[in-house]
Amino acid sequence: MRRERVSDDIYVFTSGLYAQVTASAVVTREGIVVVDTLPFPEETQEMIEHLNNLNAGPIKYLVNTHWHGDHTNGNYLFDDSVELVCHKRCQLALQDYGPAALEEAKEATPLLEEARLRIPDVVFEDGELVLHVGGKSVEIALSPGHTLDSSVAYVREDKVLLAADTVMPVPYFVWGDRHHFKESLDHLRRYNLESIVQGHGEVLLRGEIPNAIESSIRYLDTVEEKVAQIVESGKGRSALEALTIDACGKSRIPLNGLVQDLHRANVLALYEELSNNGNPVSSN
Repeated sequence: MRRERVSDDIYVFTSGLYAQVTASAVVTREGIVVVDTLPFPEETQEMIEHLNNLNAGPIKYLVNTHWHGDHTNGNYLFDDSVELVCHKRCQLALQDYGPAALEEAKEATPLLEEARLRIPDVVFEDGELVLHVGGKSVEIALSPGHTLDSSVAYVREDKVLLAADTVMPVPYFVWGDRHHFKESLDHLRRYNLESIVQGHGEVLLRGEIPNAIESSIRYLDTVEEKVAQIVESGKGRSALEALTIDACGKSRIPLNGLVQDLHRANVLALYEELSNNGNPVSSN
């Protein structure tokens, strides 16, 4: 696990075991707000121990940005005194999909043998939820796209957006909705930002942010346009092989190449959707 500080009071922890997943902590003397966990217990426990050893207040809140296990598997490791927070959609998704997803993950790796599902019980539904701790305002807002329950957390005083999987080296929408994704990405432009903590990968600095947002929106448009052309032409699924991530405007390098797998999954899911609907969806 790698840890770094993106401001005086915000720490980022990056998994060394899976897909460069990130978790973050807003640290104050009155308490700590943690946003997401890491995929495997040993790394989440290491993060908790590091935070407990700081000259700061106790961990008060753990925010889950969405239901996926790589961001929630460590929930159970936090003390019962820690309030777990998420959007109502996330709570429902964890209830509906969490048990089966965790069992499937346990079958894939012994690292999750002791893991158990813990579902947040503090939820918000409309607008945004603001956590006020130690002079910090952590503004949590729904940001659907990657999943329909995805949220982001903005630390106003530090001008840092903890974006989770709303911002990744390549937008991944298999579990979500690409139209909502574009809207959510465009909505990020309203924030006054010094940096963005992506859900996977490197922290984006101020000068990188506009291009990162624009390139992700452009990627979503390009993928839809190119897949729609393949469906309309009747070329069949084999034609998707030529639709590489590079051809859609994104690099194949980030996340040690994992972005190529994410891109292929996007393309296949979109092909199936457009084929089943009969008519390609407009990319407006």
